[in-house]
Amino acid sequence: MNRRLISFAIKFAVSAVLLWLLARGIDVDAVGRQIAGADPFMLIVGVILAAAVIPMAAIRWQMVTRAIGQPVSLRDTQSITWIGWFFNQTLPSTIGGDAVRVYLAYRTGITKKGAIHGILLDRLMGLFVVLALATIFLPPLLAGITVDFQKWFLIAFIVAGYGGYTVLFLTSARFAEPLDNYRLGRMARELSHDARGTLLSPSPGGVILVISIVLQIVQNASVYAIAIAVGVEVSFYAIMVAVPAVLLISSLPISLAGWGVREQSMVLALGAMGVGSTDALAISVLLGLSWIVIGLPGALVWLGHRRRGESLEDAAQVSAGTSD
Repeated sequence: MNRRLISFAIKFAVSAVLLWLLARGIDVDAVGRQIAGADPFMLIVGVILAAAVIPMAAIRWQMVTRAIGQPVSLRDTQSITWIGWFFNQTLPSTIGGDAVRVYLAYRTGITKKGAIHGILLDRLMGLFVVLALATIFLPPLLAGITVDFQKWFLIAFIVAGYGGYTVLFLTSARFAEPLDNYRLGRMARELSHDARGTLLSPSPGGVILVISIVLQIVQNASVYAIAIAVGVEVSFYAIMVAVPAVLLISSLPISLAGWGVREQSMVLALGAMGVGSTDALAISVLLGLSWIVIGLPGALVWLGHRRRGESLEDAAQVSAGTSD
């Protein structure tokens, strides 16, 4: 059994266990009735807002590729981002959406390193904004959490996030030059150099930052619309407080497309803002389903790439570094 299949099986098991644990303490039938009775109009609004995130993410990625000197056209970043979303959310498989993005970006003519760095830095910029928002809204969130372990876990998670970014930016410093003696060390320093030149610069870093902030606001608006659709009385402020922490924890690559981790986190975070567990789970499930739906256009785009001879097998080889 290869490593990708083992990883897929572990993530599937984690998602299944977390969802099962959550279902034990919640009236699942009530959640189903709430979802079935959702307001179609507000649900469509939520899906449209969720879909708006994808082209915005593609613009951010395109700016990152230009900043590191490995430009990919906006047309290509748009189509590849839709495909990546499809493989991450709509059809999770042993080949992740980012691996497919690396392969397709590489096929546009840039270097393999450029493709990898561009996607990693795009991810890191988006995650940094989520981390910053989670930090800003941490005090009101902690005030609503009653279990000390959960409070300290969230604090430790955020601190670890900043620690990771500190290591990323310092790895290219002069004192870290001995890392050049090792292959992985050289790779880390090259990524760090690109990160400092892109994310810490006023331009394009500032513009990329603004896009990332707007993207997160739209993401939160999508969750708010879904909450209204299922009849949950919650303020947009409460969504702004809760959702960044949910997205931050869900970024851990330990479950299948975030399922299970997202639902557990949503119940905890929205619960801290006064939302009942049943309501929070209904919101989270509909959010996950909306992400599946908006990935469907990516399937059509992928079929177009398949006609050019591009395949998942080639994507796996390129992302694993076994193909030039």
